[in-house]
Amino acid sequence: MGWRLIRASLGARRARLALAIIAVALGVGVAITLGTLALRVGDDLARDLRGSGPNFALLPEGGTWTPDLGGADFRPARAGATLHEDAVAGMKQTFWKNNILEAAPEIVTGARSGESPFTLVGTWFTHDVPTEDGPWPTGIARLRPRWAVDGAWPAESSDEVALGRTLAAQLGATVGASIELTVAGRPARFRVSGIVRAGGLDDRLAWAPLARVQALAARAGQIDRVWFSALVLPEPPGPAPDPEGDPATYERYMCTAYPANVARDIDSQLKGVEAHPLAEIVAGEAQVVSRLNLLMLLLALAALTVTVLGLISTSTASVLERSVEIGLLRSIGAEPAQIAGLLLGESAIVALIGGALGWLLGSASAAAIRGDVFGAGATFQPMLLPIALALALAVAVAGTLAPLRLALRLDPAEVLRG
Repeated sequence: MGWRLIRASLGARRARLALAIIAVALGVGVAITLGTLALRVGDDLARDLRGSGPNFALLPEGGTWTPDLGGADFRPARAGATLHEDAVAGMKQTFWKNNILEAAPEIVTGARSGESPFTLVGTWFTHDVPTEDGPWPTGIARLRPRWAVDGAWPAESSDEVALGRTLAAQLGATVGASIELTVAGRPARFRVSGIVRAGGLDDRLAWAPLARVQALAARAGQIDRVWFSALVLPEPPGPAPDPEGDPATYERYMCTAYPANVARDIDSQLKGVEAHPLAEIVAGEAQVVSRLNLLMLLLALAALTVTVLGLISTSTASVLERSVEIGLLRSIGAEPAQIAGLLLGESAIVALIGGALGWLLGSASAAAIRGDVFGAGATFQPMLLPIALALALAVAVAGTLAPLRLALRLDPAEVLRG
């Protein structure tokens, strides 16, 4: 009996039904869009921010570093402290190998051109690192894609050099010119392949192929440090969980890509190295992500609030239109609970239809936004479907309570007299 009344009522008010479904679908759709983005924004934004440079440095064990984000300069803590270039491939054998995106080893040595001393950095530009999963193409060109290069990076194993723009102006060098260098008393001639606009102190450096600089410095296979970028999550506030008191939480903590966990695993897997997160960069990314999540939460609440207000308006108008019908039902013996069940049943059907449509709309919108902003592929989140339906039901109930109280206050005798 109740189902037939609900079906007849919905069929007689198709226009208002469609309006209510659209309102629920739009409100839930916005919430699901923002929820999907919130689930993925950490990784998406981290990948995007990785284009601005590395967030970790790998040093010899006992190495020290001076944090200068405009061009940090790492110095060994003791004479002769170096790494072997195989450490780069070793990072791809650790537990967090899939989180490590790009890397560039560096060997740093003093050089001179004429009367001008400067720092020469040997590195990989585009290099295939052999790993158990196949070649891993990486190097400074991929690690620092936002550095602008007039010309091109040097080719691997070539006698080419890239100069920072400040150094190029100091030497009077242009792209295509040849310059004479002296490294550790050994003269060499390099062709300038590009002028680099990196910003900060890096504009005073010169970059040449790693193998060539190693040969000039008589340090075959050795490097001073490795810059690398990795996908990590911001560290949670407070100390790490107690492994004895709460082993489950501790295990979950250790299996999450926090910077300290990534660094700790690399240190334990590779001998003679220390991985250092660049704390200021990691903390800055975490702050950006937390603010974006807060903004999306506020926008979702605003959208749902507007939906509730729209449903209140629509449902109130519907109750006023149906006052005679409700009065007739009350006069023939319908209990208040039955009237409430009728109105809430109609709202539930609207909510389920609108919630399902909102999930589809929100998922499609999130996929489009991620593809446009972050260049990421479309990914639907099925786990958000029950959340979408629950949100829709909550919104529908909230939007029905005030009209329901109005309906239950109607006096059947007064309504039927007109």
